[in-house]
Amino acid sequence: MDSAIVETFVSSSPPCNCKCNGSTRKGIPYDWSFKCYRQQKGVEVYLLQLRHVLLRIKATVEEAEGRHITNQAMLWQLQVLREMMYKGCYLLDTFTYRILQEQGEIDQCGSQSFALSKFSSAKRFCFSNRRIGAIFQGHGVKDVQKMLGNMHSIIDDMAEFIIFLKSYPPIIREPYSKYLFMEKCMFGRQAEMEKIIRFLLQPEPPGANSLQVLPIIGPPRVGKSTLVEHVCYDERVHNHFSSIILCSGDPSAPEGSDVVKKQSHGSHGRSLIVMELAEDLVLGDRQWRKLYSSSHMPLGSKVIITSRTEDITKLGTTGAIRLKYLTQEAYWYFFKVMAFGSTDPEVDPELASIAMEIAAELDGSFLGGNVISGILRANQHAQFWRKILKLQRDYVQWHLLLFGEHPHTLLQKKQTAYVWSLSNNSLRLKVLCFQTHSPLIDVPKTTLFEFQARNPEVHRELEVLVWKSRIPPYHSYTMRCELEASQDTMAKKKRPHSTV
Repeated sequence: MDSAIVETFVSSSPPCNCKCNGSTRKGIPYDWSFKCYRQQKGVEVYLLQLRHVLLRIKATVEEAEGRHITNQAMLWQLQVLREMMYKGCYLLDTFTYRILQEQGEIDQCGSQSFALSKFSSAKRFCFSNRRIGAIFQGHGVKDVQKMLGNMHSIIDDMAEFIIFLKSYPPIIREPYSKYLFMEKCMFGRQAEMEKIIRFLLQPEPPGANSLQVLPIIGPPRVGKSTLVEHVCYDERVHNHFSSIILCSGDPSAPEGSDVVKKQSHGSHGRSLIVMELAEDLVLGDRQWRKLYSSSHMPLGSKVIITSRTEDITKLGTTGAIRLKYLTQEAYWYFFKVMAFGSTDPEVDPELASIAMEIAAELDGSFLGGNVISGILRANQHAQFWRKILKLQRDYVQWHLLLFGEHPHTLLQKKQTAYVWSLSNNSLRLKVLCFQTHSPLIDVPKTTLFEFQARNPEVHRELEVLVWKSRIPPYHSYTMRCELEASQDTMAKKKRPHSTV
């Protein structure tokens, strides 16, 4: 931890200058104040150690992500390293930013309440010790110690991993900034992606006559389709199959509505069929016939089925892959990198502290994270970020009050939700419809950010572009919205406070 941060943990002055017969002028025990001082000194050392260990793990993860690793044990170790890195960064940032927030409140309080007192400096020190020292009472120090112990154990086992890592060829790519690289990769899904690729490329088991089927299960908007499309764009997969066909699992879809993603005469005629089951649908008779009619396909052909329901596991010839939403720690790592772009978050810990609070309000939404981080990245000033935090926090509370659920959850359920305006508090954008479009479809020019940042042209109903993905399948996300005055919304939707 750099000296600027360390100074927020502990003063270089003596433990307390306000001792008077064993106590302070306000009755704060000297022994208690000195205990807080010692706690801060201990935590300072632990956090410095945590930072240094994290740097080593980060360097190893970045080196590993730059190589074509095919061994499953190595991939498993890499995933363990990633998860530990996310947890360590989250814990370090949580303590650092909480202390900075407390220090800011103490400074503000000191300038107002103690300005006329000749004991100002001493009182502020004791007050600071009480406020900051309280952060590390209970499980605080133990959490840091436990994290350090876990990380040291992993580092002790990392020597062989690093040696084997050098035997894998490097991935040739442009030298992007971290956030540009993350914009172009499937963040948090590297392990699942390699599992799918391994299934697709592995030869048929001896004596296997049936088609090999991989089920992928996960809740709505967790990224099932995006993950599969990303796999299909991988050069190894693309070259392995002569045709890649996307089948709709919608029973109402007409015959012949399948989308051919690739068609060639190479790769021994092997085909990959991707079947997406919308909503909670199960395969009907027509889909079953379509699937089993593929049994005549050349050896090595494969099928991937994605669904929200566990029912499809019975179709699998191998273990299902289950996708979950990102952990809080992984989501914060993603959001921090995206919000700061090419700027180092440690240059401005105040901004990073605000960003952490904003991330907590987004409920793990990838789409929300990409949209909000883009807004923050374009204007890296603390006052602006605080305004975004207040708007986001107020709107989450407003949705909880009126609907009983987070706006992210409402959108997942295709229920009514609203979007805040940055420029006009009297306007709200009611989301009527949320849609996903392929890159071939024309999308609106008006963006959601333009609506939020500036007064849009007054239309009763409009469609806005929410976000364009930079990874396969390069989808665009739009909202069809209705412009409402806030007082109209409140009048229509007002409910009892007990719905919170």
